[in-house]
Amino acid sequence: MNLGISNNGSSSLNNMFPKMISITIILIGLMAFMAMIKFDFIPTKQIIEVDEKTVTVEGFDITKKSDTDVSMSKGFCESHKGERGRLQESCSKLTKKNCSATSCCVYAKMQGEEKCHSGDEHGPTFRRDEIGKTHDVDYYYFKNNCYGKECPTDK
Repeated sequence: MNLGISNNGSSSLNNMFPKMISITIILIGLMAFMAMIKFDFIPTKQIIEVDEKTVTVEGFDITKKSDTDVSMSKGFCESHKGERGRLQESCSKLTKKNCSATSCCVYAKMQGEEKCHSGDEHGPTFRRDEIGKTHDVDYYYFKNNCYGKECPTDK
């Protein structure tokens, strides 16, 4: 009974058998290698993590003038050196007491509003508005000393 396989077909199968075994061994080896390096064929969603930075700005409270207090007030001013806009923003957040303790901020009354501004013994640095109009300073405190015509009698 002839099943359609000749001796010639059997010999070609015998010739292909070593090649098939080699390919099978290579595939199994490749799968083992991928398992060892833990390569995952399943696609994952890409997750992007965003780091948030929190910055806390704290004023300082000076009750007694010590060497440490003086160095803190100098440190505040040194950290803003050359950046008057940023200094103005930082000074505006200080209390009257802390404002008067620095050498780069003044507590001034301009346009009926008392507020801490960047400045020195000559008064606030920024006295003009957006359109260039100069504001009169009623008075200002620098290092706990009041300057101006309208200085209050009590500090």
